[in-house]
Order: sequence, then C-alpha cells, then structure tokens
Amino acid sequence: MEACYEAGGRGIQLIPAGKVSEAAKIMAETHDDFIITGSTFPGPDPLIDELAELDAKLIFAHGMVSDKKDEKLEKLIDEIESRGIIPGIAAHNPVSTLEYSFEKIPAVKAFLIPFNAQGLFMGDQKKLEMIVDSHKNHHFVGMKTLAAGKLDPYQAYDYISKHNICSATIGMVTVEEAKISTEIALRILQKS
Repeated sequence: MEACYEAGGRGIQLIPAGKVSEAAKIMAETHDDFIITGSTFPGPDPLIDELAELDAKLIFAHGMVSDKKDEKLEKLIDEIESRGIIPGIAAHNPVSTLEYSFEKIPAVKAFLIPFNAQGLFMGDQKKLEMIVDSHKNHHFVGMKTLAAGKLDPYQAYDYISKHNICSATIGMVTVEEAKISTEIALRILQKS
C-alpha cells in the first residue's frame, strides 16, 4: 500500500478481512488523503460494521449478493445508507445487475464493475460499454482492469480512459507491480 501511495495512489478498495484491513487502517491513520472504500463480505455477516470502523467512504454490496437482484440487495443498500455511508453495487454479471439497479434502486449512483480491453468478466462487452458511457450521472469504478494480469498496463488504461470510468482498482501483489501499475494508470487517466 505504501508503494502505491508513493506512486500517487490515494486509496484502497477492500473486503474487510485479515491483514489488508489492518494495513489500510494504518494507512488512513498516517495519511490524511488516503481513502478506504470496501465491498461487503459475501457470507451471512456482510461485515458492514468493520467497514464503518475503517471509516469507509463508500461500501459496495458484494457481487455475489448484487447479482441475485433481490430483496436482500435492497436491504443491504438500505443498511449501508442508514449509517451515513455512500452505498454502491458491485457486479460480477454487470449488464443485468446494472439494468436491475437502474430500475429498482435508482438512488444508487456508484458501481464497481469488471471493465477491461479484453472484455474479460464483462459479459457482453459492447453492451456494457454502451451502458457505462450513456449513464453520465452514475459513477463507475473499473475492476479487473488488467484482465487478471493478462493486459499490459498501457493498453489497459488507454482503454479505460476512453470510457465513463471515474476510478480503477488495480490488483497488486508485489511492490514493483504497485509502483509501475499505479504510475501508468495515473499518467494515462489524468490526461483524459
């Protein structure tokens, strides 16, 4: 996280579990401009309390819940919102989940979706691009932006920069990956 921060990254998107939450808390306590966003845990306890304790600014309902498109999703969104936290929806099947959300939960304006030049995990890539680009009053955060490590960061973020994606998550394992991917993403996305 420190390497990402030094390269210009100013936050993390996490599921509240293990050492990542502990490290994020330390980063937020030692860096005033470090922002935590999170996704609920997909099990019986969504761990909203843990995300609230981390002072998460935005909490996405996990895709395993969102993609079922039912009352449980709507209750989860209400629970997040009742804590004064911005609610969002993560999706693993983005096209149908976005369409459902726009119709049934129109107050939600933030979405975490797979979005990458290969179309990996996106379902109907062209349809998803059209949905994202035509909903300017919504905020889309791209995940799987490097297509699970299959894309060159330059290609990945050039693609992202051409669409209505306001932020991107980057999966990182090594310090070098954190530094390089963050620098490239910021260089390309800050131009657009």
